[in-house]
Amino acid sequence: MGGEGAHTMNEIAVVTAVTGGYDHVGSHVYNQNVDYIFFTDGATEPLDSQWQVEILPNNITNDPRKLAKIPKLNPHMLESLNNYRYVIWIDGSMQIISSDFVNQILSYMDASGLVLSPHFDGRNCAYGEATIRPPKYQMEDLDGQCNFYRSQGFPENYGLCEAGVEARDMTVPLVKEFGEVWFNEVLTWTIQDQVSLGYSLWKTGLKP
Repeated sequence: MGGEGAHTMNEIAVVTAVTGGYDHVGSHVYNQNVDYIFFTDGATEPLDSQWQVEILPNNITNDPRKLAKIPKLNPHMLESLNNYRYVIWIDGSMQIISSDFVNQILSYMDASGLVLSPHFDGRNCAYGEATIRPPKYQMEDLDGQCNFYRSQGFPENYGLCEAGVEARDMTVPLVKEFGEVWFNEVLTWTIQDQVSLGYSLWKTGLKP
């Protein structure tokens, strides 16, 4: 998309979500012809006025960490995001420092409808990722999740992506299906979305 000229107004949304009153980055470099949407449970507000605030639905999960995953994993679930051709996600801990950020990430968009970044340190296995247990994952059933994925035939070293930044073409049906599978895996298992990401790509056959 990067070589096709300027995008039209309201074709692109950059989206983030912060729930539970967690800290987040406030100061970003913005583009004029892009909408910026900040999803929240009401406990957190954006630090810049550039962001449109939307309250997440409270009838899906009572876990604020899983609630924040909706626009990241399954943006089609949110009516407002279906108005856009492209939805670009950034984690709340990340900062946009270049005015070319949107064009850069969309320059990788192809017919798959999904742009993800491989791990910069070369990690490529969801099972290996599941063995990393920082405090926020201590109570999560990652062993049970991995056992289930093995029982389904999900292979080792299938690939591992950074999930902090992604871009989707909202018109691609398989992208919608992938999002539904990915979010369901997080609801069913753990908030460690990089583990379920690889499985969801494998399950749907989507190759970003």
